[in-house]
Amino acid sequence: MKFPLSTLFMAMFMSGTVLLSGCGSDSSDSSAPVVDDGGQDNGGETPDDGGDQTPDEPSQPDPAEPETPAEPVAGHWVTGDLHVHTALSNDARSPLSDVLDHAFNDFDLDYVSLSNHMRNNSQTNDDEDVGTKLYADALVDFELPGVEALVAANDNYQDRLIYSTFEWDMPAHEHYNVGILWDDDSHEIPVDKIKEFEYRFSSKNNYTDFSEADRLQWTGEGIVRQNSTHRDAVAALSWLQENFPDSSYGMLNHPLRYADSYTISDVRELNDAAPDVFFLAEGMVGNQFNGNRGDYGSGSKDGVHGGADPVLAELGGWWDALLGEGRKIWNMANSDHHFKTRDPYASGYYPGEYAKNYTWVGGEEGSELTTERLLAGLRSGNSFSVFGDLINALDFHVADSQAAQATMGQALNVNAGETVSVTVRFKQPEYSHREQTVGDEDFAQTLNPGVDHVDLIVGDIGEKAAYGTEAYRKETNDSTHIAKTFTAADWSLDDDGYFSMSYTFTAEKDQYLRLRGTNLGMNVDGLTVDGEPQRSEVVSDADYNQYYEKLNERNYRDVWFYSNPVFVSVAE
Repeated sequence: MKFPLSTLFMAMFMSGTVLLSGCGSDSSDSSAPVVDDGGQDNGGETPDDGGDQTPDEPSQPDPAEPETPAEPVAGHWVTGDLHVHTALSNDARSPLSDVLDHAFNDFDLDYVSLSNHMRNNSQTNDDEDVGTKLYADALVDFELPGVEALVAANDNYQDRLIYSTFEWDMPAHEHYNVGILWDDDSHEIPVDKIKEFEYRFSSKNNYTDFSEADRLQWTGEGIVRQNSTHRDAVAALSWLQENFPDSSYGMLNHPLRYADSYTISDVRELNDAAPDVFFLAEGMVGNQFNGNRGDYGSGSKDGVHGGADPVLAELGGWWDALLGEGRKIWNMANSDHHFKTRDPYASGYYPGEYAKNYTWVGGEEGSELTTERLLAGLRSGNSFSVFGDLINALDFHVADSQAAQATMGQALNVNAGETVSVTVRFKQPEYSHREQTVGDEDFAQTLNPGVDHVDLIVGDIGEKAAYGTEAYRKETNDSTHIAKTFTAADWSLDDDGYFSMSYTFTAEKDQYLRLRGTNLGMNVDGLTVDGEPQRSEVVSDADYNQYYEKLNERNYRDVWFYSNPVFVSVAE
């Protein structure tokens, strides 16, 4: 079964989109006002490394070269959230109408990716339990027509991109975002393939949940269920790479929320299996409105640091190790919204309220945002992510002596010994969207604390690690360092309203450069040590109203932004 977007979404959409996404806690009530709950189980499943199976060595495609800058083309920035639940998910409470109202009317996002669970306990858009219901069936019966009706009834939604996604419980691992955006032949939403994916690769259902007709068809086609081991997870991404290399993507969500969810070898192998699909990681995790920030309890690797997963927050850690091989995996920030508060519980901010992604897409300002344009923008790596509206514009580029430039996701090709200039420019809004008193819906009165400093982080790029080697298991990039910390003494306000600063260096080897910035000073008790973000505190209070205020205070006093990298490639 396939659905044209004109039927299921808005008349403005030119391309169908269905994504698969990762989510927050498996618990139905999320965070209550109590201290660390000792971590949560992983859906009652024990991660399986594949048992006695001996995996074939994965193919080793060369790391895709970062995009070399071409002639400037028309484009503009869009904002959005790639990981949003509605009441369709059994552990979420917010109706679809409420989620879209906040995302577009309160926080002015350009797009929202609905990312409900791929499980057999799906509900209606309004939190009604309907018994056993496969995700693919709920998508067709509830979510898609619900979006269509809300768009038709709200003029402010007409120029927004709303598309359906689902959250997949990756076999032997954790939640993972995968997108199947369109069928290349029909350019429609391939709901039949989404259901096939659910049958093949999801463990959160029973064989008998699927119709006899579907089971007979798939059996006749030789399709078997692969939904329990790491090898099955690799098979799923290989299937996406084979069938939807140009119209799908994957995102690693809240990677180390459980300490044993992945090894870095697992991540490398998944990327090797689907380099055109797996290019996003949710380093700036959702579920921030939670006693354990990000829902990272004692079972996590090391909590979150400044609200970010250690994969991102650790200088020279996993992300730097992957970038140091030339892997194109970009960071994202999302809400992972299930609900904000349901007394006495708390979970996650609304989409656009606290976390926001800025992505450069093709087309003039005001032109139609299609899924093709959004996917191309996400693939490019030209994006940055923000907590608490710390900044709302970023220009980060490098240039050679001939004025050739490259920005985030791109590579600047230079000769050894050539001088490279780095330009950093940012804007910060006067106000954040911090709610004055939680529940009062007043999001417009809190002054932005402003940027205290910006770090320019640099790491070397070497050979891509080979499967099965020590390098494949290495979790660090030992070359990663802070080349320059910019403070107010280093920047000035330019004519365009940007705070502008620069740096120069001599190119000697292949490297990547990335940015992080914060409102915090270098050594703020409990929050930073020598500029490095520290593990976020656990918040609790028996009075749930006080609990909510403490959560807001913790989160808004500790805000960050991260850029994606720009590359400098030195000619041999």
